[in-house]
Amino acid sequence: MPRPTYAEVDLGAIRANFRALKSHVGPRVKMLAIVKADAYGHGAVPVSRALQEAGADMLGVAMVEEGVELRRAGLALPILVMGPLPADEIPAAMEHDLRPTVNDLATAQEIERQAAACGKVVRVHLKVDTGMNRLGVRAEEAPLAVESVSRMGHLALEGLYTHFACADEEDADASWQQLMRLQAALAGMRSAGRSPPLVHSANSAALLALPDAHFDMVRSGLALYGIRPCPAAAGVDLRPALALHSQVAHLKRVRAGEGVSYGHTWRAPRDSLLGVLPIGYADGYPRALSNRSSVRVAGRLAPVRGTICMDAAMVDLTDIPDAPVGTPVTLLEASHASPLSAAALASLCGTIPYEILTGLARRVPRVYR
Repeated sequence: MPRPTYAEVDLGAIRANFRALKSHVGPRVKMLAIVKADAYGHGAVPVSRALQEAGADMLGVAMVEEGVELRRAGLALPILVMGPLPADEIPAAMEHDLRPTVNDLATAQEIERQAAACGKVVRVHLKVDTGMNRLGVRAEEAPLAVESVSRMGHLALEGLYTHFACADEEDADASWQQLMRLQAALAGMRSAGRSPPLVHSANSAALLALPDAHFDMVRSGLALYGIRPCPAAAGVDLRPALALHSQVAHLKRVRAGEGVSYGHTWRAPRDSLLGVLPIGYADGYPRALSNRSSVRVAGRLAPVRGTICMDAAMVDLTDIPDAPVGTPVTLLEASHASPLSAAALASLCGTIPYEILTGLARRVPRVYR
């Protein structure tokens, strides 16, 4: 039997978000859909199938094993692996026709060596570090790196990209500086007679707020799942795609003054009725929401009481007496305006919606509609 705790994923909303973002960038710009981290907790295989049907040009993952999972599920779209590529994962990348990211010349040389031994040509994308200071060759070194990769007989330079560090902030100065560094690097490549077929730089926030960063392709992640990554997103119709549900599994009466859960971080100010929910931080319902968040029960908000446990959370049903065992409960709602939205829960936790969504454990069943 399925668990009473489950995530409901609206694939129709994800398709609609894709269409809205595609309309925003126009027909000339290709769309790379980011499905790493199990499609931000929504389920990589069903989401990727929906995006393939919607017209995505490429999929983006963080590691080879994520790309292999999609290939084994029958996904035929080009797949870009955006993270570092260990030498022992190159054979799997070649076997499943994944596009590795080249972050340095040593990686390019190792891919070249292994591809030559197999008689294969591997399509790669070169990562250029314009200010994120995480991965990639420095912008001023990019023209030489492109020249070096282009001379390797078993590598085909399909694309070149960078990543913005501050695109979600209202002050766009840092993003403009990164964009100018990329444009200078591209000018250096053109002057040497080298132009990568695909240039891409825009994540969801830059896609919406920085049109000059669109180039040949954009990479959308968070916005695909209906979460607004920046103020500019208010002008695009994005529908949150995930809701988190459970049910009342047990009722517990607590006397006034008694403590609840680990550490007794909450004591009942009156005789109270608590509902125990079969969901905890091991499912991805953050412990940081203890005594801060609420859940929706019978159309009303019931506050979380006491410390959230590994497998259970308690909510106050004292003022909701019509909630017997088995009553449905919603912990995360697919609505921008809800106090239970991913953004609202993230704010209560002092984090970002990405962490709320990607933290949803695989032991929580996904139900698709």
